[in-house]
Amino acid sequence: MIKIKQIMISGFGRWSQQRFDFIDDFQVIVGQNESGKSTVRAFIVGMLFGFPTKKGHANVYDPKDGSQYGGSLVADFDGTVVRITRLGRTQSELSITYLSNQTSVVDPEKWLSEQLAPLTREMFDHIFNFSQQDLAKVSQLKAIDLQKLLLNIGAVGSEDWLEVANDIEKHADKQFAQRTTGKRPLNLASKQYQMHADSLITKGDEVTAYVLAEKETHEYTEQLLKNQAIVQRLTQKIQDLHILVQQYQLYQSAQVVKEQLDINRVIVSDADIATLQRVTVISDMHREKITQLEENIQSPKKVTKDETSDLSSELSVLQAKARYLKNITAERVMLLKRLQHLQNQFFGKELPAPLTADERKIINNKDVTLPVTVVALIIGVIAFLTIKPLVIIAILMVFYAYYLFQLRQKQLHHIQSRYGEMSLLDIQSVQGAINEAPEQQQQLTILEAAILKNKQQLVLQLEPIAKRFQVPMQSDDFEALIGQLNRLNDQDWLRHQNETLLASQKNQQRLTDIKQHQTQLAQQLETRQNLLQKYHVTTIEEINHLKLENIDYLRKKQRYDDLMQQIDSDKLIQLRQIKDDNELQKQIILTQQELEKAQQLVLTIQTQLSDLQAQQKQRTSDDAFLKQQQDLANERTVLIDQFGDYLAEKMVVKWINQALQLASQNRFPKMSKKATCYFEKLTAGRYVAINFVKETLIVINQTGQQFNVIELSTGTQEQLYTALRLALSDVISDIISLPLLIDDGFVNFDVPRRQIMLTILQEIAKQQQIFYFTTSDSYIEKKNMIRL
Repeated sequence: MIKIKQIMISGFGRWSQQRFDFIDDFQVIVGQNESGKSTVRAFIVGMLFGFPTKKGHANVYDPKDGSQYGGSLVADFDGTVVRITRLGRTQSELSITYLSNQTSVVDPEKWLSEQLAPLTREMFDHIFNFSQQDLAKVSQLKAIDLQKLLLNIGAVGSEDWLEVANDIEKHADKQFAQRTTGKRPLNLASKQYQMHADSLITKGDEVTAYVLAEKETHEYTEQLLKNQAIVQRLTQKIQDLHILVQQYQLYQSAQVVKEQLDINRVIVSDADIATLQRVTVISDMHREKITQLEENIQSPKKVTKDETSDLSSELSVLQAKARYLKNITAERVMLLKRLQHLQNQFFGKELPAPLTADERKIINNKDVTLPVTVVALIIGVIAFLTIKPLVIIAILMVFYAYYLFQLRQKQLHHIQSRYGEMSLLDIQSVQGAINEAPEQQQQLTILEAAILKNKQQLVLQLEPIAKRFQVPMQSDDFEALIGQLNRLNDQDWLRHQNETLLASQKNQQRLTDIKQHQTQLAQQLETRQNLLQKYHVTTIEEINHLKLENIDYLRKKQRYDDLMQQIDSDKLIQLRQIKDDNELQKQIILTQQELEKAQQLVLTIQTQLSDLQAQQKQRTSDDAFLKQQQDLANERTVLIDQFGDYLAEKMVVKWINQALQLASQNRFPKMSKKATCYFEKLTAGRYVAINFVKETLIVINQTGQQFNVIELSTGTQEQLYTALRLALSDVISDIISLPLLIDDGFVNFDVPRRQIMLTILQEIAKQQQIFYFTTSDSYIEKKNMIRL
């Protein structure tokens, strides 16, 4: 759909340096004669299809004040807003700019042609652009012109095919005229054949017997053809029944699979499985570490020492802090990875807020629109039959059901937009991770604060010790620095240390590590237990079994979908009504029996026909009669061939027209129906039908009287033309929809019909932009109006 939002005229006719902003629906442009309305209309057409040339003494709208010829037009092409600029008349320069990013189209002529395809300027003028002068040409309209116009738009290459069909039909019409007085070749040959046949009939008894036998032969031939058609129909029916048997077997298999599907199955999310596996690995790691630490605990050796070094104790404490700093740093890295993985699911964007209770209810609850609508219809029918005022309640219920449906769709769309257009099932599956994200973010903040605090404390406590041993503090590897300081302290205070103190310190550290691992192991076991309780199981094996059952469910669901896709949709209703295979087999047997009877009858007729033909040959023993009969037969054969060619050409024309109608989605009948609707409204119900009789338009009034276009009043003729224009625009809207340009088109309408016309235009403008150029502003809303 194309809508024009703005034009900027640099120089065109009486306008220069003039800007007009338009609304998207019904735009009225009011001005007196010579105010420039037609100039604005011509400028819009020129911007889309190119400016006019001086061929045929056409008005080219040269600027009166010498301004640069041309201007620009801002249009919305199905959501893409561009500025189209044309400058210069004889060597016009076209440029197109996307307003969203101010980039230019590389090949503007090609781009614009593709956007307007399949319309040409001539087609646009025939459908979307008309004035009072165009309305006066309705008496010249022919059905074939409207049909060609629709075919050119709806079926690519139809113009060439229509020319071929026209040439073939002309050639066929030259061979035969359907009038009894026709003098064309086939008419003359038919008359000559009839004369020869009549002459042959007058040849006495033998000729009479021959003619009667010939008639009987013809009847047998017709019976034979009729029964052969029955045989062919029954053969096709048997083939269709065999296909239906195959489809029914697929349908039965699909129903068996469907019965195995558990729609209430709990789906185990991959995220929970991954979390459970991670918890299991971490728990095993903590158990293994605890076992190793317990095995490494040594009994202290009985070595006496009066006192231990204060510095060694301080370094031990700092070493424990450094290990703790390392552990929480690793924990921070793990949390960052989890959050980053969750963030990647939303393409790096900010995490959406979790679903509220109301939103979960909206997703999980079923749509109540259909039940409410059904109840409303039942109430409406009962009310219509009993208490008619209650129909209003039914109508209100229908509107309420529609409101509920739209509200739920809007809420679901809002939720999916917030989650980056994820499916509802995926949105529900990530709720656990999103709910945990704030807690993990808070935990990450706490860890970062603890890391910063511990680093600052370690630096403050290690700095005087490092100065004492003249060791530079150049890295954040506090464990290495403390180890170096311990080694220096051991060398300096070796006489004050003993093996018992060293063993005790190591054992104490192992006990501390064991306690830390036990705490972390308890946390992991608690997480594991929560996950198991979530799915109402007690072991990991059970939850893995649930996951395998989910895979089996999805496999069966896919199998069901694959089977249903192999079944023809038009046979599905028929398959549901079949009780079992026996019913189909019974139909096949009965049809086969009918086929055998029909085939036997064909053989009987063929035998009788052969006998009759043999007798006919025996009757025609006279040489002269044989020659005359042969001549008549030859003449008949030639005549049949010639009529066959004539009928073939007629059928080719019919098939071409039908094929083009199908290619254009049968738009001509749709246009005729829509035009009749508009015409009936415009004439206040006076005329109820429009018929296209050969090349003539016929309208029918309420009493069934028929009128040619020339028999209608001027205003009614123009209303008919307007109805046809609007119908043409409507039936091609699925291919191309451009704004309607109407210039003083309803001058001859009386007041009531002009008001009806404006009402129709305002209704159409809800879907299609309309520019209405007029000298009168009566019955028009002021908000839609531009005064010139």
